[in-house]
Amino acid sequence: MRVIVLGSLVWDTLAGPVEGLEWDTTRWVEGMTAGLGGNGGTTAFAFGKFTRGTPHSVALLSVRGDDAAGQWLEQRLREVDVDCRFLQTLRGATAATVGVFHPDGRRQLFHHPGVNADAAFSLPPGFDHLHLANPFALPIVRRHAAALLREAKERGMATSMDLGWDRLGEWGQVVYPCLPFTDVLLANAAEAARVPGPYVCPVIVKRGAAGCTVDGSEMPGLPVAVVDSTGAGDCFCGGFLAARARGESLWDAARFANAAGALSVRQAGATGALLDWEATQDWMAQFKK
Repeated sequence: MRVIVLGSLVWDTLAGPVEGLEWDTTRWVEGMTAGLGGNGGTTAFAFGKFTRGTPHSVALLSVRGDDAAGQWLEQRLREVDVDCRFLQTLRGATAATVGVFHPDGRRQLFHHPGVNADAAFSLPPGFDHLHLANPFALPIVRRHAAALLREAKERGMATSMDLGWDRLGEWGQVVYPCLPFTDVLLANAAEAARVPGPYVCPVIVKRGAAGCTVDGSEMPGLPVAVVDSTGAGDCFCGGFLAARARGESLWDAARFANAAGALSVRQAGATGALLDWEATQDWMAQFKK
């Protein structure tokens, strides 16, 4: 399977744990990390991590700035064989997020869109599956999400979409026109509540430590100590897509996606704690005993 992921690529800086913010003070934290983030970048990275050494491939359709952060992010993606031919470089700053995470794993993020605000995309040929990673994160995608998914279906491609959070509150105005052209919809519980259906495709709701639901049927999560939940939902999506590419059923792919999300939260940052496919399978086996 040849998958193309359309979504944001972001330089993430995360610090914590922090219980609360106090202005005009200096807080020392136990840890700080900086690196790969963004809905598109994280999903593509996770897919690449889980499919290396197989015939399956992933490309990222996104944008970066012409700065050092953008260069580093592209190199990081290439390390797991993500195809970066469709990663545009624009003059300006790569999108950036600064965040703090709470001792219980929750996080507060502050985002600057950088060159994402000026990006425009067209769907390249040669792919079997389009995954739309958060239609709200890139302004051009917000306006044309349904058209992009419809074009993919007209080309005979499979499609999936992960909702993300809509800071503008347009929810159904953006999402409902996409649903006739979406084969699988993914969302966390708060996002799914904002777009309650009706749906014409399978719906997977990410529920954090509780796991997920697949069309309402519960798939339990895996018990891990949570450090930082940033990017866990995108790792879930990358794991789900990788498992489907490998021929897993919807249910078994959701089980593997739960593992991908659980691995992600074990340390600060989205992707640093991910394992490859075989190691993830071995890690999952301990919970079956």
